[in-house]
Amino acid sequence: MRHHPGSLIDHYEVLGALGEGAYAETYKARDTNDDRIVVLKSPNPQLFADPGIFQRFRREAEIVRSLDHPGVQRSFDSTENRTEPYLVLEYIEGQNLRSRLRSFEGPVPLSIVESWGRQLASVLAYLHEHGIVHRDLKPENILVTVDDQLKVADFGTALLEGAKRLTWRHLSENLGTPDYMSPEQSQGERGDERSDVYAWGILMYEFLTGRVPFPGDNWLAAMAGHLTRNPERIRKLRPEVPPALEAVVLHAMRRYPDHRYQSAVDLEADLERLDTLDPGQYDLSPEAPMGGLAAAESGKRLWLLIAAIAGGFLAACALIILLTVVFR
Repeated sequence: MRHHPGSLIDHYEVLGALGEGAYAETYKARDTNDDRIVVLKSPNPQLFADPGIFQRFRREAEIVRSLDHPGVQRSFDSTENRTEPYLVLEYIEGQNLRSRLRSFEGPVPLSIVESWGRQLASVLAYLHEHGIVHRDLKPENILVTVDDQLKVADFGTALLEGAKRLTWRHLSENLGTPDYMSPEQSQGERGDERSDVYAWGILMYEFLTGRVPFPGDNWLAAMAGHLTRNPERIRKLRPEVPPALEAVVLHAMRRYPDHRYQSAVDLEADLERLDTLDPGQYDLSPEAPMGGLAAAESGKRLWLLIAAIAGGFLAACALIILLTVVFR
């Protein structure tokens, strides 16, 4: 981390580091102009040499400045001149959702699960209405207040409707986190509103069962699970889950986008009528594997394929070295 407690970034006094990732580093800070506690988010300095990072950073700034929803981390950005690029964001007293999940002794109570599900669906409906797809919904990107209200954060990989495609060497357009990434994103597509709906379903599955549906020892195994496997039924793992809630979550998690909820608005509507929802109205039968990675049929075969490619590459390198020695 570049800045230490007590240092100044323009008129912001750094109080401490909050975290550092591949894309950005964040700090808790005090605005010396009005004593407000804020979060400063700055691009990782290791990426400064890549012009694409600034395009990505400007897009995130544009997105967060436009948002006004109680379930989204607010922006306090202005157009003032700065000595370096950073975002000024709302500081939320609490923790991220990953830490909150670890605090439960046993599964998350159903009343909290339903509340969280409705809150997140409301945020997604709002974002999608404004042409924004988050694309990386996961516990690490969701903040929880002291009274269990959720705030979606980190729009660094979000897609803005009508914006041009961004590519740079540190990120690709099939962004996301393997445990929560939709199958179509794993296949290299940009993703759309239905991709966020899928991530919502994965989160709810984890809330209800205490685990993600397709765990893997590595990201390739997790991605292969989304493409080839069918989730174990929620009520088999936790029988007290209402059948209607299970149906809504599993319908959101359908492998093929056309088989899922087509909008977060439709998802919200079902969550509001769980007491009268007929779970039999949705086809939750096993789905066929999706192409691409699914052609490997399993994570094991996928690894064999990768090993074969790597072996061929090494053999080619060895041949080039041998020829160089022979003809030197």
